[in-house]
Amino acid sequence: MKATKIRHTIESEHLARLRKEVEDRLSFPLNGPDDFSRLSDLLKEEGCGTVSATTLKRIWGYISDIGANYRPNAYTVTALCNLVGFKNIEEFCASESYIQSRGYTGKYVESQTLPLGTEIELRWQPNRFCVLRHEKPSLFKVIRVENSTTLREGDIVECGCFTQHAPVYFPRVFRDGANPTTAMAGSASGITFKIITTETPETSNLTSET
Repeated sequence: MKATKIRHTIESEHLARLRKEVEDRLSFPLNGPDDFSRLSDLLKEEGCGTVSATTLKRIWGYISDIGANYRPNAYTVTALCNLVGFKNIEEFCASESYIQSRGYTGKYVESQTLPLGTEIELRWQPNRFCVLRHEKPSLFKVIRVENSTTLREGDIVECGCFTQHAPVYFPRVFRDGANPTTAMAGSASGITFKIITTETPETSNLTSET
């Protein structure tokens, strides 16, 4: 008996937003067959998964050989979410609530607009992840990090702005009392960010050097 792929129950508005996020991530437009082949290659190169150019054409409505209401399966949806920095569609959809609540366009956020205590999650390729907490104006503490050779837990970093799908630059990184250094995350593919909390801390753990 031939196995049937399970179609994901992704809502049309979430699929439209996912398409837009992918388009913003790319350095080329999706206008023709070769462009969808390039996207297919990019997904594979960045370890997101193997998705055929034909499937991508269906998602973007470039072809409608199996109906205009085509919905990709869960594997394909996850691959596209990975490309824009999310683990799965659930995490991707959850990020939308913050964007809607603030009327945020999904492009960038300036550090000065974030209340002290705000935690911001950054993701970048390949499989990098960190959480920063805003402790003083434009200064963040690294409270969690995975697979990064750039940042460590406990680092204090300076950052003026976070931009979706662009590299983030830290002009000063304070670590273990040493002289500050500089660092960058997402230099190749850019970062994606998500606001986690906006609780104001009672005290600051920054050293007097900062």
